[in-house]
Amino acid sequence: MQTAQLVSSVAQRSVTHIDVLTTIEKIIADIAIGPAEKIDAIDQLLKKKRLSQRLFQEDEQRLKSLKEVNQKVHDRENYYLILEKNSSKLTGKVADILKVLVAGTSSSGKDILSAFFYYQDKNGSITSSGAVPTSFLRMEEQQRVLSPEGNLRTGLYKVFLFKEIRDAIKSGALAVESSYDYRSFEEYIIPAGLWQKEKEFLIKQAGITAHAHPRATLLKLNERLNAQIKKTNNQLSENKQVYFDAAGDWHLMKDKRSEEEPDAESLYPQEYIIPVLGVLTTVGNICGFTSVFNHHGIDYVPKRPEQKLFFAAILGFGCNIGIRKFSFMSKGIRTSSLETTALHYFTPETLIEANDKLLSFSNSLPLTSHFRKEEDFVHTSSDGQKFDVSVASLVASPSFKYFGNGRGVTLYSFLDESGQLFYSTVFSAAEPESHYVLDGLTHNEVVVPNAHSTDTHGYSEPVFAVTGLLGIEFRPRFARFHHQQLYSINEVRTYKEQGLKIVPDLKINLEHLENNWEDILRLGCTIKLGYSKASTLFRRLNSYSKQHPLYKALKDLGRLYKTAYVYQYMDDELVRKTVSGSLSKIESSNNFSKAITIGNNQELIWATRREQLIAEGCKRLIANAVNTYNLLLLSEKLSLTNSEEEKQILLKKIVRTSTQSWAHINLVGEYDFSEGKDYKTFDLNALMKPILKQ
Repeated sequence: MQTAQLVSSVAQRSVTHIDVLTTIEKIIADIAIGPAEKIDAIDQLLKKKRLSQRLFQEDEQRLKSLKEVNQKVHDRENYYLILEKNSSKLTGKVADILKVLVAGTSSSGKDILSAFFYYQDKNGSITSSGAVPTSFLRMEEQQRVLSPEGNLRTGLYKVFLFKEIRDAIKSGALAVESSYDYRSFEEYIIPAGLWQKEKEFLIKQAGITAHAHPRATLLKLNERLNAQIKKTNNQLSENKQVYFDAAGDWHLMKDKRSEEEPDAESLYPQEYIIPVLGVLTTVGNICGFTSVFNHHGIDYVPKRPEQKLFFAAILGFGCNIGIRKFSFMSKGIRTSSLETTALHYFTPETLIEANDKLLSFSNSLPLTSHFRKEEDFVHTSSDGQKFDVSVASLVASPSFKYFGNGRGVTLYSFLDESGQLFYSTVFSAAEPESHYVLDGLTHNEVVVPNAHSTDTHGYSEPVFAVTGLLGIEFRPRFARFHHQQLYSINEVRTYKEQGLKIVPDLKINLEHLENNWEDILRLGCTIKLGYSKASTLFRRLNSYSKQHPLYKALKDLGRLYKTAYVYQYMDDELVRKTVSGSLSKIESSNNFSKAITIGNNQELIWATRREQLIAEGCKRLIANAVNTYNLLLLSEKLSLTNSEEEKQILLKKIVRTSTQSWAHINLVGEYDFSEGKDYKTFDLNALMKPILKQ
């Protein structure tokens, strides 16, 4: 009998038994009838309810069977049988991969490393009679891999082995030298030998000499933190943004999202529309960004394609239309020529160069600096967008919140106050955005930020630590500022004894921070000097099952910088406004990004990470070209003013407008209604004939 049927049968019979027992109890308790009548009533009840000795035995057998089933479920034997039964499928997929993996000898998981080497020595051929390493298994698993006769269940053993190897690789217990993402952490940072030999030079080159000594740095940071705590508390009576609840806990009112109301009058052309190809051509002729596209060939470099092919490939990639389809939509473009250009001239690296060349020009325009709120102070921001991927992709990951039953990626962009997108990248939607914040701040030489803002998704305490070392003010906008724990170097009671209302919650581990200071400096130099990307380092540090000592120290240092910022944000209205304003701009830029991604219902058609990075680089190039074109239009308006007073009035209007406006730009192509066009016709007489003869 199936388990479901057995449970249903026992449940139904249990109801009957309970009903009969309840009635018998009432009969026995009834004083109005005698003993003989009671026996007769009970006998009639049993016959009516179809309860006999045979049926009682059947019910007893059902209950016994159910107990046996329940015991198997409790022992999870069915689960292990299923694993063993399907082990051949898993072995067929991963066995050959494990045979060629090169494990790092510095791996901390000695037990799993021993089992891994054993598997490779046996070339995956594990027999039921051989003695195998089992120390990496849990006690229950060690019992399960042996049959009652004492033989090894090889299929189940391999499943356990593959699972443990996977978990060990992810957690960092098993380093894989033949991998980009899962090597030992030491292999990603500046080599220890080079660090010991050139430490002072590297620190100076990275520009963090002021932080070379931990005690002096932390003393200075502690003075700054204590001064900010005192200042914020002293001005609470005048601060209308901070209030306290009945329990005495502080809260912060939300600021308005926009700094100023934009002018209703548009400063961009209203009487005509500019085609996006015209924008690319104009800006390309001025700054020559297409000159960075070079053929990948070494032995043979063919004749350089026409410039129009580069523009066509940029639009095919950036608008998410696809190279082949875009060639079909275009006139004067051969499909083979466009596909060859896209294949041999476009890489993620060349797209970064092209964007940097364009930004170098737009950054040199006098108007660009007027969009900054503070002179010689660059405030940037970053934010991520989720995009569905409509093709099979190893980069894409599921997220029901964003993609329903589909899969997608995050496109992460960086923007300055004048609308220049100075960096962007693509990664799995399952990865934290905070890992990639430092990539844009350090792998870019055109726009060098003094302060940077993100939303809560872009925040982490290690990011606070590294930006603090590099001299960048990290200013995230938390969803709930009052939920952030505040930290200090001093004992918390010292602040309470001063009668301060808003005090730190916890004290950091100062000794651990100082002991790991040299590793913090080494990490900072690694990121600043470009030995490895911050996203790679943080992804690896964050993957360890137990927190890496360096990661713990980074969190403690970041907590100090974060606490100082939270107190500053509470107290400084200008900081609150600039943070809100910069994030409003990046959110508006995300809308522009969506507008450019017109193809395939805005679901990405690129499968590999390389293709996705190329497409994102092209989209960023289009956005930067439009932004630069708008800066040129506005600069031209300024140059045509007749007086200094008129120029000042116009300049005030310009800095309140967005340079990422696209209402006057045609992003979707042109329609040709001129006469004399030949279009396909159909022979309806032939089409209306029956398809099959009767």
